[in-house]
Amino acid sequence: MTRLIVLGMAPLLSLALVLSGCSPKAQPETGQQAPVTKAMAPEPDRTLTVFAGAAPKPGLDPLARRYEERTGVKVEITYGGSGAVLNQFAQEQFGDVYVPGSDDFMDKAEKKDAVLKETRTVLVYLVPVINVPKGNPKGIKSVKDLTREGLRVVIGKPVTVCLGDIAQAVLEEEGVWQDLQPRLADYGTSCEAVLQSLLMGEADVVIGWDVFTRQHPDKLESIPLKAKSARPRNIPGAVIKWSKQPDAAREFIDFLASEEAKSVWKEHGYTTEAPPAKP
Repeated sequence: MTRLIVLGMAPLLSLALVLSGCSPKAQPETGQQAPVTKAMAPEPDRTLTVFAGAAPKPGLDPLARRYEERTGVKVEITYGGSGAVLNQFAQEQFGDVYVPGSDDFMDKAEKKDAVLKETRTVLVYLVPVINVPKGNPKGIKSVKDLTREGLRVVIGKPVTVCLGDIAQAVLEEEGVWQDLQPRLADYGTSCEAVLQSLLMGEADVVIGWDVFTRQHPDKLESIPLKAKSARPRNIPGAVIKWSKQPDAAREFIDFLASEEAKSVWKEHGYTTEAPPAKP
């Protein structure tokens, strides 16, 4: 009688094990890992794609690294002329954050309907100046001096570089554009290229930013520009219209404008408070 009960219970016990997921066949073999289910799989890495002008690069790079360490969100930055990168992400309809070298190009981005206007945020300020090597060996005192024969003058490329548009406006306002344009030594393809032309000895003078001198005080000095078109500019940030993660993009911009970020911007020579406007 007892034997019949045990034999009769065996199939029921096997069925119960199968239904409960406890069948020996469901267990991993020795030395093998259990398969990773969808619920167990880690979330894919989050990445923010930023398109930026070259002017904010010295401050933006360390801030992006700090943000990555703080949040685990990767920040990939494409640098170039502010107009060039604007055209790139507008054509591709791709990216998360735009940080041009000046507010002029954020205005253009808004006209193209390429950014979310309500997310536009001022990060730091810049002032256009004449930059020359330390000691001013060519004795430059004003824009008029840039027309002297034999002087190697470099400006940013208009339309694609913020400093190019500013330089052209200043030179036109001072009445020297038509005379100087044919004799320019070169056009920088970014703000960084304008700076490097001076640091590398390929230019005697450039129309650049005040921050260049603060970043290289032992190599450069600045001469103020009197033209009204040389008004102070700002470096803004905004969420790109086609971002698939606008909330995360906005969080990154908020970080760049935070009090913590201001100390980093200052370390790299940027002005975090609005300078006085020209009269």
